Amino acid sequence: MTPAVRFQNASRRFGSVRAVDGVTLDIVEGEFFAMLGPSGSGKTTCLRLIAGFEQPDEGHIEIFGETAEGVPPYKRNVNTVFQDYALFPHMTVGENVAYGLRIKGVARADREAKARDALAMVKLAGYEDRRPAQLSGGQRQRVALSRALVNGPKVLLLDEPLGALDLKLREQMQEELKALQKELGITFVFVTHDQGEALSMANRVAVFNEGRIIQVGSPADVYERPQSRFVADFVG
Repeated sequence: MTPAVRFQNASRRFGSVRAVDGVTLDIVEGEFFAMLGPSGSGKTTCLRLIAGFEQPDEGHIEIFGETAEGVPPYKRNVNTVFQDYALFPHMTVGENVAYGLRIKGVARADREAKARDALAMVKLAGYEDRRPAQLSGGQRQRVALSRALVNGPKVLLLDEPLGALDLKLREQMQEELKALQKELGITFVFVTHDQGEALSMANRVAVFNEGRIIQVGSPADVYERPQSRFVADFVG
């Protein structure tokens, strides 16, 4: 089976720093995959390589068997949810969710209908006419998620999306994201520095350090059978 995302010895440098150093990895279609590591470990840069916000200096990246080099972000069947939500404050919730469809030239009635469906998917039915400032942090995160899903991506990238939420809401959103991914069946790639988050949500986890993948496996494998002192200390 062709993987959803494939890294083939991919590297990305910023000056003299190798943010990503020879990463080789297959992410299976339909799995919830977590990239776990401390700050500066390379996980977010890997996410940006998938999204097309960065290009590899060496190696290759494929998305569903097709090379991603030179393909701009808007032409990849990938969408990203950011920690800071990145919502337009002057637009309504419905307009925010439908924005990508509007840019693609989708007719107004169609994009409004799709926006309503996407909001219902994240338990925000009826919120179309509200402004982001009228929402809680958790609701704004749901709007950001809805805006990414409305485009029908094959891969959803989540860049520490729960980091700004309080503990109780974060745990609630973890359960909702797991259920949503299972329902939709699309590939989720989730970046986090939170060990509990990665181990409780993902089918598989890649542990990063200093631009490299140290270990890949199921949460149980990574937790119970660490292959290095770093993984044992960081995950345990």
